[in-house]
Order: sequence, then structure tokens, then C-alpha cells
Amino acid sequence: MELGALPDYKGSTEILIMNTFDAHFHLLPEVVYKNASFYNETWGDLPGHLKSLDEAGVTHALISYPTTDLHIKKGITEAQAATEINVELKKLADASDGRLSYLAVVPLSEPDGMLAELERAKQGGAVGLSIPTNSDGVYPDETKFLAFFETVEKTGLPVFFHPTILTPFGHKDLRHPLITPVFQYAFDTTICLAKVVESGLLGKFPRLKLVFASFGGAMPFFAGRFDRTYRMLLGRGYVSELAEDPAVTLKKVYVDTSGTASPALLSLALEVFGEDRLLWGSDFPANRDIKGSMDAINGLPVSGSAKEKILGDNLINLVS
Repeated sequence: MELGALPDYKGSTEILIMNTFDAHFHLLPEVVYKNASFYNETWGDLPGHLKSLDEAGVTHALISYPTTDLHIKKGITEAQAATEINVELKKLADASDGRLSYLAVVPLSEPDGMLAELERAKQGGAVGLSIPTNSDGVYPDETKFLAFFETVEKTGLPVFFHPTILTPFGHKDLRHPLITPVFQYAFDTTICLAKVVESGLLGKFPRLKLVFASFGGAMPFFAGRFDRTYRMLLGRGYVSELAEDPAVTLKKVYVDTSGTASPALLSLALEVFGEDRLLWGSDFPANRDIKGSMDAINGLPVSGSAKEKILGDNLINLVS
């Protein structure tokens, strides 16, 4: 799809309710699922993926890259892997009859490669960028990434942060098939978001559109403590003054729901981030109950307008 050529879903309330836009949908090219660890051909089944969307009543989905060890397995750089992956992601989107858009993979480990891939992404029709939460312990709040974010802000492309599978929080002390993907990935996303907030990145580039997977990790549970502790430490001279309280900055980022069917978690996320910043995402095929995660949104005690925003409008506005 060409950038900005998303289907026009705006219209009457009836039309909006019938259309949903999945913000967290995994569809992997063959080069990934045949070469990277963990994944298999079910992650690259385009007809099967589209059938699952149809069965759940989803109009459109955004292909999100889950981060892999592809570059290690193939013995190439992350920048080379990103270029190869993005070419194949475009092919998948083009073959979907307008049902799919894609995020271009950007190599956080190579700042020069990030800018080069950004330029290719614009030409290739990507509607946003996908970046891991860290690269070998280096998070995106570091000053060496400022030129990249300055350029991204000018393009208007959103940046989606997906937890890294390679060096998540605590990976040197623990690797576990269940604990690592559940907790370490979530904590790494939390740290990434916290560092972005603390760094004042959005103060430097106020038009940046930043999206964090899975509610920003554990941030909904710690947002109040983050805010209170900052003000307490500021009053005692332990930290430098930020341009604004963390609670204010958190309402300027976006988070996706990553397949949750928990009304309590959704309500907490609404309190922390607000209805304009919450994006429904299925996390398919890691989560196969697409309909269940949609039903959780529809069951929230909020207005129909708020549900429309979460199920599609927010994402449409973000990438259009």
C-alpha cells in the first residue's frame, strides 16, 4: 500500500462500528520463519491469517515485527536483515488485497542504518516503523538516537516499540521458556517507556508518535508510583526537573492492548493513557482469540465513541 492510502473508514457511526483495525498483528515472511528461532510456517500463512481476520470481523491489520534472531542465524548485520525483511513485508501487504499495512523494521543497534532504513520505508509504503525496546542493553533514550527521532518527527511516521527477544530485562541472570516472554519482555517494555519519559524525548520532539506494545509493559500498574516518586525525589534534590510530570507525558504516548481480554486491565490503561491513546491489538497468532479481545473492548463501560476510537479510529488517525 502507498503511504497515506489506507482505506477510508471514516463515515457514519454504523460504518465505524463495523470496521476494526488491528494494531498488533504478526505475519512473518518466509525468510524469517525458516531462519529465525521459535517461529514456524503458521506465522507466515497469509491466507490463514486473513481467514482469521474475517472470522473475527476485522477489517484491516497492521503487520508488526516481533523481533527475532534472524541476523544472528544468517550471519548478517541487523541493518541487512531489516532491509531484507522490509522488502518481504511489503510483498505480503501488497498481496493482501488492501487488508494489511506494515511497519518497517529499523535496526536500533546501527544508528546510521536506522536513518537509511527510514528513507527506504518511506519509499516502500510502510505506514510506520518497528523498533526493539533495547539493543544489547542500549535503549532509545540515548543521545545518539536524537538525529533519528528528529527525522522521524518530520516524516510523521509512528514508531512502534516491540519487546526485544534477545536482551530483555534480566536476560543475563535468567532465561526461561515461560517466565522470559511473560515477565522479562513486559519489564523491558516498561523500562523502555520509563526511559523515554525520563529523557524528555517528547519534549524535544513534541510531534513524535510513539507506540508501546502490551500497555507499555507494567506501566499501568506503576504509573502512579512513577509520578509520586519523581515529585518526592525532585523536592529533595535527587533528580533533575523534567519539563512535566511523568503522568502528563504518559498521556502523550500510545499503547496497544496485545490480545488482552481483561476488563480490569483495559480500564486501568484507560485511566493512565486515556481513550485517545489506546489501540486495540490482537497479538495474533501468539494470541488466537481475536474475537475475545475485541469483545473485551465492546464490553467496557465507556461510550460508543470511545470504543470506536480504541477498535480502529485511533490507529487510523495515527497512520493516515
